[in-house]
Amino acid sequence: MTTKQRPAVMTVTISILFALGLFNVIYAFTGAYAPFGIYYPAVNVFLIILMFAALAGLWSMEKWGLWLFLVFVVLKLILDVWTGAFQFAELALLIPAALFLFKKKDLV
Repeated sequence: MTTKQRPAVMTVTISILFALGLFNVIYAFTGAYAPFGIYYPAVNVFLIILMFAALAGLWSMEKWGLWLFLVFVVLKLILDVWTGAFQFAELALLIPAALFLFKKKDLV
């Protein structure tokens, strides 16, 4: 199997998403998400960890990483709306999702 070169824009985007995910995991342990219920912080962190797996797939230019990322972005937005923790800033996750879909032809 030949591996394709990862475009620089994907490398930067994946790196930023990984850093923001780490920040969000750490932030979840500060108690900031306590008003949204006892289970929201745990489920939120679990979804972020699953997004890390999807980002690892995208990092290695695998198509399954794209589909996993899209599924987990949708699940995260649904979770946030359902628990009342939704913020419009989280819609920014749709930007990298659209970028990854645009770069779909580059994936193996």
